Amino acid sequence: MMRHLKPLSRDQRCGKTWIGIGLLVLILNGCAGSNQWGEAPTWVNERPRISSDYIGIASASKNQFAADAFGTAQKRALAELAGQIRVTIETTSILHTTQFQGVAGQNFSENIKSVATEELEGYELMGRYENETEIWAYYRLNKATYQKILAERKAADMEIAGAHFESAIAAYKQGNVGMAIDGYLRCLEDLETHWGEINAWQGPSGEIALDRVALDSISRLVSDIHLEAERSEVVLSFADRYRGVLKCRAILNDQPLNKIPVVWSYKRGTLPKRDEGQTNPVGEVIIELSQFEPGTRRSELNILLNLDDLAPRIAQSPARKFLNHLPVSSLSVPIELSPPTIYFSTNEKVRGEKRDKQLLRNAIAEGLSNQGVTWVERKNDADLILTLEADTRDGGSGSGFFTAFLNASVVIKTTRGAPIVQQNLNDIKGIQLDLNTAHANAYEKAALEIKGKFLRQLINALYE
Repeated sequence: MMRHLKPLSRDQRCGKTWIGIGLLVLILNGCAGSNQWGEAPTWVNERPRISSDYIGIASASKNQFAADAFGTAQKRALAELAGQIRVTIETTSILHTTQFQGVAGQNFSENIKSVATEELEGYELMGRYENETEIWAYYRLNKATYQKILAERKAADMEIAGAHFESAIAAYKQGNVGMAIDGYLRCLEDLETHWGEINAWQGPSGEIALDRVALDSISRLVSDIHLEAERSEVVLSFADRYRGVLKCRAILNDQPLNKIPVVWSYKRGTLPKRDEGQTNPVGEVIIELSQFEPGTRRSELNILLNLDDLAPRIAQSPARKFLNHLPVSSLSVPIELSPPTIYFSTNEKVRGEKRDKQLLRNAIAEGLSNQGVTWVERKNDADLILTLEADTRDGGSGSGFFTAFLNASVVIKTTRGAPIVQQNLNDIKGIQLDLNTAHANAYEKAALEIKGKFLRQLINALYE
């Protein structure tokens, strides 16, 4: 009996067609680079030799990396490919900088290092193979393609760097030194991956080596800033209580500079004093001098351009190693403290009667001289008038001993009568075998008291 076959429906025909297409795709994929559980491709055992390409082939253990085995093999293959690309990069290259009369000259010492994997572009996955234990990845990067990519990258970097260079020039012309340095520094940073290369850029005045000129410009700009003090020496006197001010100007090309940070320091005696400020619109910063320790005769004011505040970007910049020895402007101004002159008006008595010896006056004069204070014979030659009133009284007797008590007052005033300081000695006791000697002993003890704390407090008041 003959059986007749029924024609296939439209859906059945479409189903068979999709099955056929799926099988065809699987077959084609198996032939195009992926070889799974079959015979190992040639590139697994014998590395391809293609002079026009960089090649990266690597494997990873399935047991060790499990589902991430192919990802690991890919990373290893790309790392191997990257290892074949030898480039000059700044992390191991040194831009040597020397300073001569404020101008930086450079020469490059080049070392070679492999390009980082994350810097790769344009590579292709050429094959994949796996067996029971290992999985392989095969990458290729055309050398001409990669060089084109590098050239495009550099062109983009040069464009950005050039824009920063031009903005720095504009800021310089406007007298904005901080912005000019920042622009030149950004220009250097833009070209960091190209340090050691010839970075030619077409500027308004012709072709220049952009990174070198940017570095030169920073060095020249900083060295061209000058600090000038209004006086070559500062003299402080007691009339001003050893306080004074000094104006310092910051100039560039004979023009005053506004908002230039300046730091200064001087010794007040044994302790240093440090302060800082910025120049005003006329290029001046006002430096105040005060708080000198008693007996200080001279000091030195050191003024320095504060580069850290002027160009804070330098501290964190990868280019900072080239800027460690910038010629920063500074100056020193001697400070002289002229000692005060004192005229003595003294009256030392015993029981209300003036005595011949001036024991307390001499003790005060000696102590003041040791602290740099001079005393004069004429009242008109003095800055200060020291008035001393001292007297003793009988204190009684007993057991063969006599007692005397001394009270004294010391007042220092200006020649116009303004009080500076007043100190007293109260009931300084003298004890001896007779009354006159007891009074003399009270003066001797008072003289010792004066040479100690009493005199220190007296001198400190002169410098407050």
